Parts: sequence; C-alpha cells; structure tokens
Amino acid sequence: MIRPQDNHLQKLIRLLTTAAANAALYHPEHRQVLRLNKQALNELQQLFSIHSNITLKVIDEQLIFANKPVAKNLAIDRLLESLDRNGISHLQIEPGVYAEELLGLINILSKTPDKQIEIKSSENIHFGQIEVRYKNSGQIAGLGLDEIAEHEADRFMDIYQTVRNKQKLEMTGINEIVNGFVNAFNSQSDAFMAIAPLRSMDEYTYTHSTNICMLNLAQAKVLGIEGQLLNDIGIAAMLHDVGKMFISPDILSKSGQLDEEEWKIMQQHPRLGAEYLLNTPGVPRLAVVTAFEHHMRFDNAGYPKTTRLWTQHICSYMTAISDTYDAMRTHRAYEESLNIDQIISIMLDLAGTKLHPQLTYSFLQVLSELDKKNAPSNYTSS
Repeated sequence: MIRPQDNHLQKLIRLLTTAAANAALYHPEHRQVLRLNKQALNELQQLFSIHSNITLKVIDEQLIFANKPVAKNLAIDRLLESLDRNGISHLQIEPGVYAEELLGLINILSKTPDKQIEIKSSENIHFGQIEVRYKNSGQIAGLGLDEIAEHEADRFMDIYQTVRNKQKLEMTGINEIVNGFVNAFNSQSDAFMAIAPLRSMDEYTYTHSTNICMLNLAQAKVLGIEGQLLNDIGIAAMLHDVGKMFISPDILSKSGQLDEEEWKIMQQHPRLGAEYLLNTPGVPRLAVVTAFEHHMRFDNAGYPKTTRLWTQHICSYMTAISDTYDAMRTHRAYEESLNIDQIISIMLDLAGTKLHPQLTYSFLQVLSELDKKNAPSNYTSS
C-alpha cells in the first residue's frame, strides 16, 4: 500500500524534474515552468503536513527520504542525475519555502554542462555538496502500458531537448519506449483498450507525441500490422513532430492565433523534421516520410506543398487521425478538451478532406464501441 507521503514525494519530484527540463528547454520564467513550480509548492505543503522538513539524501546512488530508500522511476533517476551533475548529496527544504526559492532550485536542477549557475543555499533550501557518482539506468523495458504512459514523458523530454540543442539524436531511448509500447499492446487482447492511459497533461509537446505513438499502434494492430513495420510506425509517430524543436519556443507556446508570418514559420516544421531525421543514423525511413507528410491532408490541401502528384504513406494518414483526435481530447491551459460525441462529429466532418475516410470510420467505430463499454475517462481530461 502506497503511503500518502510517498505519493506526495513522487509527485513533487516529478513536478520539479519536469519544470527543470522545461527551464532548460525554454527559460526559468517560462509560463510552463511557473505553473509547474506552483504545483510543486502545493505538493510540498502536503508533505509539510506530515514532516517538519523535507530532507533528501543520496547514499550509494540511492535517494533516501525519512530514513528509507525511495522507489526508483524515471523522475527519480532524473533527479539523481541532476543532483550528481551539481555535486549535491543532501537537499533540505523547510516549511517557510516560497515560490521564488523553489524556482531557484528548479533552475539549479536544470543546469547543463554548458550552463553556469551558482549553487548556494537560500533561506529555506539548503544544499550539502559532496562528490558522488551515479550511473543512470534509464530502463523502461518490461513496464506495463500504464506505467510507461506515467513515466515516458521525462525520457522523451530529454530526447527533444537533445534535438533542440542541435545534438545527435540517439535512437536507443526511442526504441526502448516504442518496444515497451509494442510489448504491452501484444499482451492486450483489445488493441484500442490500450488507449486508456493516454495522458492529458500540459507538457503538451512531449505527451502528445507518446499519445500519437499509442494511437498509431492501436490503429495498426486493428489493421493486422505486426513485426518490424509495427515498430517503425511507433517510432515514426514518436518523431513526427520533431521539426517543432527548430521553431521558436515563443511561437510554439503562443496561446492565441498565429499571425501570417508566424504561421509561415510553423509550416516549416515538417520539412525541418524530415531533414533532421534523414541525417540521423538508425532512424527508419518511415519516420522521415511521416514527419514530412503528417500535415498534408487526405485531399492534399495541407502542407508542405509538392510540385507533383503525391501519394502519402498509410502511416501518415494514421498519424493525421491520431493527431486530430489527441488535439481535441487533450486539455491545455488555453483550450478545453471536447467530449467523445463532439470529437466523433468533428472527425466525421473531416473524413474525406483532412482525414483518410476509411481509416477514420474504422477509428471512430472502435471509439464508439469503447464509449459504450463505460470508459468515459479515456476521452476526458482530469
């Protein structure tokens, strides 16, 4: 049985590491970072109702809290890696901590080798710095689909950060995530029941890509696709939006409508993503094709425009369907999610224009059947 304090601690660490990844990707004052900082402060208050202070120690590559080891997951691994990178083996947070102090901690955790940040204690946050060594295992093999859906955004955030920093993309992490999904799908008798863990969190850029992976794999399984092609479809889905990492964060995170110039820049991301993947060793060619085609539309009225007749790959059609569905079902700070009836109605209207009609009808048929099976939580945001 999970103790309340363990649950609050796990949430706190996840929020801190997610905020740190966003701070490294964008900047410490980004609205996403500030939102996560506020949530982390709320989790701290819950912990302070149980403990007089929060003290985390690193002993033999293990995080210790309240004299007990903390169960490892990807968020814990990310925290340990950040602490190791900064030479921190002891972190104490006292009840009077305020938002600006916690934001300072997040900034320290976001530190990368090329980023100089002074590490010093504040009024209510204290560091102990001792040289420690830590090896990050980062394994997700063998986890169930629900566990992968809970943890994969942290790994994927690192992967996208690598791309934004114009570093070489290592395919190992992508392959592990997709293999984990495929193995979980293979053990699931009803492929579309596996979309239950789809996440509706606000770190949209990252969770969206993993949601698209699950939705594409579900569509592919219904069509009877197996083997290497199934894996390649999953990898293509994970990387379909990688070109957005070459678009200004101000444009990506803009809450209102893009102006004409911003929209022209945004429309570059399929080409930029395809070019990046084409020059990345180990990436399936299907991922390159899907990155380029996923906004073309079934009627070829989308983008990028081509100078000749173009036949899209079925994976691109599936990605467009998954993309449309997930965008409507996901709650974001500036946009409410839709219910299943609204989504079905809109997607039926788009079948034959934006979306491949037969694939869309198949997708919606299964969604309707799932809705009848009393699973409304699959489609609405928490």
